[in-house]
Amino acid sequence: MSFTLAVHSSKGGTGKTSIAINLAGVYASQGQNVCLLDYDFKAPSFTNFFNIYPKYWINDVLHDKCSIKDVVHDVSSDFGTTGYLYVGLTNPDVDSIRDISSKDRDWQAKALRLLIRAKKKLIQSGIDVVILDTSPGIDYESINAVAASDYVAVVLKQNYTCIKSTEQVIDGIYNLLHKKCVIIENMCHEGYLYPQNIKKFDTPVIESIPCMCDVTSKTDKDLIVFSDPEHRFSRAVYKISEKFK
Repeated sequence: MSFTLAVHSSKGGTGKTSIAINLAGVYASQGQNVCLLDYDFKAPSFTNFFNIYPKYWINDVLHDKCSIKDVVHDVSSDFGTTGYLYVGLTNPDVDSIRDISSKDRDWQAKALRLLIRAKKKLIQSGIDVVILDTSPGIDYESINAVAASDYVAVVLKQNYTCIKSTEQVIDGIYNLLHKKCVIIENMCHEGYLYPQNIKKFDTPVIESIPCMCDVTSKTDKDLIVFSDPEHRFSRAVYKISEKFK
């Protein structure tokens, strides 16, 4: 059965993009057909990772200028996955970032409908897993990504500000939208594990990933789940993947 997962965070710098990209790789390596979409309109970064030079961007889908099939690119051969791995990019140009951030509520409501339509087209074409790497925070684009998804994995760091802001998005967004939500705690200090749920909202912590200095360099240009599958970060991502099957 196909599903859509939004990888979200209440604040930037939690490592959600590394988790989203590697999670997509895990599913594709297990024979599932995956589409990974860069839905971070504040700081799109997939152009720095994937060797893709698109004619159309996700921005164009939201402007109803093209189909989602015009946007996604097959990168399966780059990583040798048994399932297909498709990637769709958001335009990193500053003017494009400003354009999306300036849109009003009516435009964003239409964008949500177009996103849902795009998701349905992907699933109808044989995609098993759609992963949305969202913008951090609670802007319209992030809320749209959450609204269009079946599950939400919210990534947090173990500091008070991040934890409290995560509680706010759980209460103010996920619960209102009746979304199935889990927490991934990233960059944990050794000897510290966040309590197994944020008790006020009964939201499970499915994985606590320790802080490891080499993760940034290892995930900068490669999928660490392939280049170093025994790495502690890789093992954590494989465990996370099992929670959404």
